[in-house]
Amino acid sequence: MKKMKKRILASQNVDYCKSADCHDRLGDLPDCLIHHILSFLETKDAIRTCVLSKRWRHLWASVTCLNFSSKSFARLVDFRKFVLWVLSHRDSSHVKVLIYSRFGVDYATDQYLLNKVIEYAASHGVKEIRINLQAKTFGSPPFEIPLALFACRSLKMLEFKDCHPTNVSSPIGCRSLEILHLERFSMHPAAADFSNPFASLAELFGFTTLTTLHLNSFSLCYTGIDCLDPFVNCVNLKTLHLSEMSFQSDLNPRDFVISAPQLKNLSLMCNRFKCKIIVAAPQLTNFSYLYSTPCAFFEFGLPSLDGLTIDIHEPHDQLEKSHHKKRQETLHGLINMLRGHCNSEAVKLSFCTVAVTCGTAILLKPECLSFSKLKSLNFGVGSTYKIFINNLDHIAAYFRNCSQHADFEIVTI
Repeated sequence: MKKMKKRILASQNVDYCKSADCHDRLGDLPDCLIHHILSFLETKDAIRTCVLSKRWRHLWASVTCLNFSSKSFARLVDFRKFVLWVLSHRDSSHVKVLIYSRFGVDYATDQYLLNKVIEYAASHGVKEIRINLQAKTFGSPPFEIPLALFACRSLKMLEFKDCHPTNVSSPIGCRSLEILHLERFSMHPAAADFSNPFASLAELFGFTTLTTLHLNSFSLCYTGIDCLDPFVNCVNLKTLHLSEMSFQSDLNPRDFVISAPQLKNLSLMCNRFKCKIIVAAPQLTNFSYLYSTPCAFFEFGLPSLDGLTIDIHEPHDQLEKSHHKKRQETLHGLINMLRGHCNSEAVKLSFCTVAVTCGTAILLKPECLSFSKLKSLNFGVGSTYKIFINNLDHIAAYFRNCSQHADFEIVTI
């Protein structure tokens, strides 16, 4: 009886589908939309969709994103064969994005395969390239950045992770590159011969065309110069993110200067610079800061703070007492930034900034800040921070005392 009931229900479902004229909705999608969906998959998985129907048999060959990852293969030799097969069987469609992740042995990388992939993407108008060459245990195997990458005029965005290039300069340079992300990008030892530890990066990629630069987990060689100004030639740079940067020894330059005429967004996260950080960016509108070792002292050369959003964070764990004095010096540098711009009429501070600076601000007398024109101070405080309202009232009263305007306004969101 149970079997008969299942057969009857199954036949009823079939009849219902026929009567309702059901269609394969996924199969009815236009090719451009299917391509967009497949672009989010690894190329290996995108190829597997060819078994879904005759129409899907060759759709993978024109997907504009190539995403190769050796983690999807049991052996590196199988990964190599697959990548070469894809390059030889794909049609002539453009490649917008190339993602190449090879997680392999500690002492070598497949230079031939990398060259082939880069050459193919460059010849098909690639705009974005992401390379990850992480080793199995530690560090990154050495490799040479293919010349085809530097000669690619269509390339706009480039990302390298866990890479150890042996070439420290390029006769061509990336002339059209706009966005550059480098993470754990250990330069060849020959790069230490430069008087500027960032010069080798500029020689490789060309900083003059960049609008966005992210440098994460860098260890720099100090070359003995007192004033380091690595971004002075970044005339088009608008966004700069420096994270977990440090010098290889206890020796640091006296001044680390960040000067870029078009810089609007500056983010400094967990950098271990034991020196004065001088920010000279006349167009700066957003400044974010998180420190793990508060040993840096800030000096800001900004014409005005009007419209500038300041966002300062402390790590969640408590700092050691031995660092307490250095913390105060760092925060005093940030307070001095406000004190040095008495002509600003409107300043916006995130709530984290208010909480961090509160302890230091109360150490200063109100007349030390004395804003002559400051009429509005915007605290980015939402409902989440209502439990801190006592601290907020305290710091608001402090800044109100610093203002010489009776209509001084504290704005919260």
